[in-house]
Amino acid sequence: MTIDFEYIVQAIISMVVITTPMDPVKVLFFNQAIENPPLKRTWAAARVALYVALILGGTALVGQQVLDLMGIDLDAFSVVGGLIIALMGLEMLAGGGGSRTQGEDHRQAGPQEGNALFIPLTLPLIAGPGGMTTTITIAAGRSGWEGVTAALIGVGVVALLAFVSYAVLSEAFAKIRPATMAVISRIGGLLLATIGVQMLLGGLARFFG
Repeated sequence: MTIDFEYIVQAIISMVVITTPMDPVKVLFFNQAIENPPLKRTWAAARVALYVALILGGTALVGQQVLDLMGIDLDAFSVVGGLIIALMGLEMLAGGGGSRTQGEDHRQAGPQEGNALFIPLTLPLIAGPGGMTTTITIAAGRSGWEGVTAALIGVGVVALLAFVSYAVLSEAFAKIRPATMAVISRIGGLLLATIGVQMLLGGLARFFG
């Protein structure tokens, strides 16, 4: 199996931008979630990283098979997935915040009863519909295990960043000014929109080729 490092880098960027595990708003939510009942920060961060890895990793491994069972063409899904990713990026670029598809309503929500680290922090705020769509699109973007491997690497990076941000950097990230985060979000949206368009065009080329 050949290794397409450029595709792996694109996969990592796409996964990190759409899931935004280091989003200060999500860090604030995390800080609130571990207060009642009190949880050790490192242990709680490890749980979130594990949840993310299981959900998105499973999506990378069996997402294509599920589509096959439903009779959905992978190249067509790549086109639609790329379009969705591009629209998410444009939404972030225009609004300077997260995409509504990824669950932006969390900005006005607090931890709910039950395991707030899993629902809603992990699902859907990190490993939400946007993250799942991106994972399947990346996995379907290359033949054989090449696409799946790139997707799994992206999932691993997202899980690692989630752990580091919540275990080590949570307090610092919670203090970042909203204006600064808006600029960062717009830059990320531009990257995400570009990658989404590339995925869309690649899917079209394979579908009609």
